[in-house]
Parts: sequence; C-alpha cells; structure tokens
Amino acid sequence: MATSNLQAELRELREQMNDLKTVISRETSRGTSRIRHRAVDAFDGAADTASAMAGYARDGADAVASVVRRHPGATSAGLITLGILGGLIGYLVANSAPAARDHRWRWN
Repeated sequence: MATSNLQAELRELREQMNDLKTVISRETSRGTSRIRHRAVDAFDGAADTASAMAGYARDGADAVASVVRRHPGATSAGLITLGILGGLIGYLVANSAPAARDHRWRWN
C-alpha cells in the first residue's frame, strides 16, 4: 500500500513536471515571438528612415546640379575662389607654427 501511494505521488509529480515544461516552452515561444516582432519593427523603421534620408540627399544633389547647369561660370568662379582661400588658410596655418628652439635649450 505504501508503495502504491509512493508510485501515485511520483506519477503526479511527473505530470506536474510535464505541465511545467509545457508552460515554460509556451511562454518562451511567446517571448521570442515578441522579441522577433520588435526587431522586425525596428529594422523596418530604420529602413524607412534611411530611405527618406537618401531621398533628401538625392533632392539636394539634384538642386545643386541644376544650379551648376544654369550657371557654370559662377560655379567655376566660386570653386576657384574657395580653392584660393583654402590655399591661403593652409599657408597661414603652416607658417603660424612656433619657430624651432635653438640647440642651446636642449637638455642633452
């Protein structure tokens, strides 16, 4: 009689463990499904944002290209002026470095 009670309790514990396994696997599957949906939504949002930014950049490039086509002389003059200014700034920065120290100031 004691063994039958013990076997019945063991059977009940096994059933409870199987039920727990089922519940845990179901909840895990729900959690991974939620995470997967969140990741897909995030990637979709990032793709939409990247597409919008690419369209904005394309529109800006088209606007610049149309200005260059309409005014090629002004564009080349502007670019030459910017090049001269860049060269002048580079020359001034290169010459503004402090003079090298005399050899008397070395410690060795």
